[in-house]
Amino acid sequence: MPTAAGLDEHCRTGTDAEWYDRSINWPARLNREIPVLTEVFGPPPAGRLLDAGCGTGHQAAALAQRGYAVVGADVSAEMLGVAQRHTASVGASVEFVCTPYATLHRVLGGGFAGVYTLANALAAAGSRQAVANALEQFARCVRAGGRLFIQILNFQPMRREEPCVRGPRVVTVDGLEYVSARHFHFFNDVVRVSNVTLWKQREWRMRTQGGVLYPIEHDELTARLAKAGFAVDALYGGYGREPFDPAASVDLIVVATRNAAL
Repeated sequence: MPTAAGLDEHCRTGTDAEWYDRSINWPARLNREIPVLTEVFGPPPAGRLLDAGCGTGHQAAALAQRGYAVVGADVSAEMLGVAQRHTASVGASVEFVCTPYATLHRVLGGGFAGVYTLANALAAAGSRQAVANALEQFARCVRAGGRLFIQILNFQPMRREEPCVRGPRVVTVDGLEYVSARHFHFFNDVVRVSNVTLWKQREWRMRTQGGVLYPIEHDELTARLAKAGFAVDALYGGYGREPFDPAASVDLIVVATRNAAL
């Protein structure tokens, strides 16, 4: 089984993981996310949770500290390296595996009590077919009656904004204040995302990162989930569990249960 310490041909290397990690206010974010995740999955179940697209592993580590058995999967070897260092620093035990969505079931097998994917990790699959394939993989990994939790941006109202910018996001790390903003450019079936981070260290400095998302919207997502074998239990517009409004909600959060038969 490929891990961050023994990488296979699917793994990418890069230079962005540490920069991503320091652009997030993790205490604030985990305070929003973890109470909802523990409510959806209930007390630590007799089974594992899969963090699909786990990134730098903060959610996986927080759940592990609360007694959940968590496997974190990501295609980025560098992200997993940061995740391993973070979990070690907080004394959490998480299994991290380097694999893309397309091979989740082949690499990890089935029987998971639940799967969650956060912060546009599903949209980062990058194309309509890749997102559909990811949902099918989630269905194969999670056992009948298991739960699925998805959080992505609500892309529908964002399409009407020109320019479409989110931020600023401000976080202080090691005494330096980092300010980040993201620009979303929609064209055809994808959205290009550019992230700009500014900080002052004697003089102003800047770092840019970019990527491509597939901006799946709620009607397509719920239809894809039904086809993959999930029953949608709830749609929320944010971690406050407010009802989802396609025209106005910032987030699209879906809670679903895997049907007994696929």
